[in-house]
Amino acid sequence: MSSIYPACFFKEENGYSVIFPDLNDLATCGDTLEEAMTMAVDCLAGYLKWCQEDGADIPAPSPMSSVSPEAIAATLDIDYSEAFVNLVSVDVTSYVHTRL
Repeated sequence: MSSIYPACFFKEENGYSVIFPDLNDLATCGDTLEEAMTMAVDCLAGYLKWCQEDGADIPAPSPMSSVSPEAIAATLDIDYSEAFVNLVSVDVTSYVHTRL
């Protein structure tokens, strides 16, 4: 079963930072947009797998329309002029099996 969460992508001088606001501002990055998306999938899969293994509560994803890159950028004191929200999807079980 796929899990889908909105993530904020922030263009920075040397690549992209990615933040999942629903998951305690879980973050990753990449040198290119493609690498940042790959890292976002990996980061999301790892976090959700950890939650499953530890029995931790997994928050429900927010509607994409309610995620504000501007608000997130303000709390982190980063530039949001080239920020956008995108959905990141992963089937944790399949992802873990292909990585081991």
